[in-house]
Amino acid sequence: MSSFRTRLLFALISLIILVLVGLGVLLGELFKSYYLNALHSRMEKEVEIVVNEVELQPFFTTVATSRFDELSDVLDIRIMMISDSSNVIYDSQNNIDVNNHDLTIQSIGEDELTPEDPITQYQANENTTYYAKSVAAGETAGLVIVAASFDELESVYRQIWTILGITLGAALLIIILLGSRITNQYTKPIESATKVAIELAKGNYRARTYEDRVDETGMLSNSINVLARNLQEMVTLQAIQQDRLQTLIENMGSGLIMIDRQGHIVLVNRTFLEFFRLQTDEVINKRYVDIISDKQVREVAEEVFMTEQRIRKQIHISSVLSKLHLEVYGAPIIGDGSVWQGIVLVFHDITELKKLEQMRKDFVANVSHEVKTPITSIKGFTETLLDGAMNDQEALESFLTIILKESDRLQDLIQDLLDLSKVEQQGFNLAVADVNITKLLQEVTAIMKQKADQKSMKIVLDGDQDLFIEGDQDRLKQIFINLISNALTYSQPRGEIRLTVTDEKERILINVEDDGIGMEQNEIPRIFERFYRVDKARSRNSGGTGLGLAIVKHIVEVHHGDISVKSEPNKGTAFLITLPKKHRFSD
Repeated sequence: MSSFRTRLLFALISLIILVLVGLGVLLGELFKSYYLNALHSRMEKEVEIVVNEVELQPFFTTVATSRFDELSDVLDIRIMMISDSSNVIYDSQNNIDVNNHDLTIQSIGEDELTPEDPITQYQANENTTYYAKSVAAGETAGLVIVAASFDELESVYRQIWTILGITLGAALLIIILLGSRITNQYTKPIESATKVAIELAKGNYRARTYEDRVDETGMLSNSINVLARNLQEMVTLQAIQQDRLQTLIENMGSGLIMIDRQGHIVLVNRTFLEFFRLQTDEVINKRYVDIISDKQVREVAEEVFMTEQRIRKQIHISSVLSKLHLEVYGAPIIGDGSVWQGIVLVFHDITELKKLEQMRKDFVANVSHEVKTPITSIKGFTETLLDGAMNDQEALESFLTIILKESDRLQDLIQDLLDLSKVEQQGFNLAVADVNITKLLQEVTAIMKQKADQKSMKIVLDGDQDLFIEGDQDRLKQIFINLISNALTYSQPRGEIRLTVTDEKERILINVEDDGIGMEQNEIPRIFERFYRVDKARSRNSGGTGLGLAIVKHIVEVHHGDISVKSEPNKGTAFLITLPKKHRFSD
């Protein structure tokens, strides 16, 4: 921008110099012309004086030489008088000495001037001028010639040019100073606006210029600032939208992949990379057929490319580390003007839905099986009695005992189903009150003592300190009755069940441990599923419904607690229940 200011200032100075030089030449010539005209006017008056003196003489041929000598000295001129016959009547011969004097006199004589002619000028050289006038004196006539030397003209010219030079030089200096300030004043806003425009082009939308003028440069600065603010707002809004979109894409629960029309991957999100165990730098700008190894996914992509239609399919991906059920939604990407740009595939993880669906199927099948067994027994024995066995008192009592047992089993199953359904409901409410957990465990121990005595087993409660929590007493009692009942069922006779209560700052830990048959580690994650049995034959013979631990887990969860299991085959099982002292009510 400084070069622009320099060029502008140089152009202005050059123009001003040309104008000043032209003005100086013009003024010099005007002064010179004015001065010469003044000199010639003065000389003509002096010639008139000489002519008047000549006309006062009685004869042209006899003049008073002393008088003209005096005039010649006073006026610093050379006076000559020439008769009609070209004889020199008078010549002062002073002050003026010109080499070509005779030629000039000859030239004057050849013009044959008359008294009616005005004073005529003849230039002998640059500094000497001859003035001639035809004069009549008495009865005679002749020419009066006055020669004047202007030797001071060069000095006068030098003074004129010196004065003009000094004046114009001073004017030029002042104009340069003023021009520099004026150009700086007008180019500075332009320079600032240019710098801001350059910064905007580089992407710095915070750059601003000064707005301290109200003229066109001020309007330019204001427009640049308005543009910068608009661009900053647009870029900020775009960045916010981009961040929102990026956050949405990266954190959506579904996998996403975008493929351009050449088959190159241009966008993936984190969920997709987790599904297929890939890294971003491994897939971006790579062909999808080289990256996606699963044949089902490639077929979906190829079908969308070929049909240009939306497609929805379910696929199953198996690997060493995981098994996934995915619902793939594919759609073409059509831009403005129906321009084909590529496709997008969205992968919804429906693995949990598949598991829930399978659990529902298993639940229905298990319920059907569990209900069918006692009903079949009841129906069979009832038909046997109706066929005549009721007349046999021993058989009648035996069959009725079996029917009662199966009825109780069916009733327990239905009650457990009702309890499980109730605790799984969203709006299930607990009858929360202060519960002495130590006293509650003592009551449960007393309830289960008879069943423990039947197997010669002991139930040992470690802790007699009163510990209180906020909870539903009946539901909490149901937890420990189920756990102790399972421990009695799956333990050998003369075994021991240990109940340990630990008080912590904000929670209480209850450990229910037995020395029974235990279970394998791969069985532990599934024991809280409905109707799941570790030893199916023995469990069914034990009279259980397969819903006890599922009910226990849900009751613990509605108390905002936690339950965990440790077990080893033939060594026993330990259930650790963690319950908060203060119940956290749901909104």
